[in-house]
Amino acid sequence: MEQIEGKNYYTINELAERLKVSRYTIQRYVYSGRLQAIKVRRMVYITEESYNSLFDPKPHVHVKRSEKVKSE
Repeated sequence: MEQIEGKNYYTINELAERLKVSRYTIQRYVYSGRLQAIKVRRMVYITEESYNSLFDPKPHVHVKRSEKVKSE
């Protein structure tokens, strides 16, 4: 676990090992918005809060990648 600006972050590989899933599963979670992440240079870090939210009983909100807006 890395600490950046006083917050704890996990790498994709750390979370994959911790959850016993492939790193591609973690990448899909980040891409779909299920896990929030930041990218620092070539490294992707997932927030500890985002990791903990995986275990919340409430449903996950998926973020759409892009939305087209119709012009009038």
